[in-house]
Amino acid sequence: MKKNVLMVVLALVVVVALYGGIRYFRSSRDTAGEPKVTLSFGGTAASEDLASKAMQRVADLVEERTNGSLKINVFPASQLGDAMTQMEMVINGNIDIFMEGANYMADWGVPERYVASLYFQCPSKEAFLKLLDSDLYKSWEDTFLEKTGLRTLASNWVRPPVEIASNVPLYTLEDFKNLKLRSLPSKYTLDALSALGTKPTSVAYNEVYLAMQQGVIEATIATLDAVYKMNFYQVAKYLCMVDASYVNFALWMNEAKFQSLSPSQQEILVNTCKEVGEWYMAAVEAELDSYIQKMVEHGVKIIEYSPEEYAKFAATIKPLVDKYVAEGTWPEGLYEAFMDVISE
Repeated sequence: MKKNVLMVVLALVVVVALYGGIRYFRSSRDTAGEPKVTLSFGGTAASEDLASKAMQRVADLVEERTNGSLKINVFPASQLGDAMTQMEMVINGNIDIFMEGANYMADWGVPERYVASLYFQCPSKEAFLKLLDSDLYKSWEDTFLEKTGLRTLASNWVRPPVEIASNVPLYTLEDFKNLKLRSLPSKYTLDALSALGTKPTSVAYNEVYLAMQQGVIEATIATLDAVYKMNFYQVAKYLCMVDASYVNFALWMNEAKFQSLSPSQQEILVNTCKEVGEWYMAAVEAELDSYIQKMVEHGVKIIEYSPEEYAKFAATIKPLVDKYVAEGTWPEGLYEAFMDVISE
């Protein structure tokens, strides 16, 4: 009798072991025998920024889920150069993956993408998320791939809105006149800031702190989390909550390199990048209140704007739509299609 019981127990152990092995096999693709690949992953966000931590999270999860066949070396904080340099590097295949604000697509073959970043036109984060999930946005990513050879691995790394850290009090639109305001090295951002009456100055992201400190610029645009993480608030007296636009990081990969991966490696990489995007959004949202509190404790004054003042900002920017259509940069109906998507 004892012998029979023992045999039954042993049989159950074998079944459980086999089932567990099969279940593991199905949940983590078998990459045994595939050549080991090492990818380089660059970014410009500060090392302690949640975006940089999310980059490392992607690397760790991908290595685990591919059983070590796909390893990613992460280079945050502009270690590989400024944004424009790294964009050229990933296009040329000198680095494999690059994370940067998706608005850069507008200067690299998809000028229509800038409508999503046009200041003071998108009313909320919820509206922006609708856009990212739309066929319109996916068409821009397809065009970007055709024009640059860069595949979008994920675009759902949504950041807080763009604000202004300033040493000059900016209470009304009139206060922006002749403001020495740091701009992205983008034609479209320069146009928008010029429309507001400022004197936009292109300064590399990792040089903004020093430029503010030395008075080269009086203010900088930056997402709310970046104002804190990049320590811009330490050299600014005011945080102007303009909510100028909503911003998302995109993760772009050299298409030739992507196609060199196995199908299972490709699937794991893409799914992991999107999954970490969800984690990143939630993590950033959870920390915003503490960022604002710490900046106020440091002595920064918060300036907020009435709907009437916001409407003045929006009206100042709106003529750029007609300008881009007239010069052939944007097709007729693009702005209306954008507004339809975010208004659904």
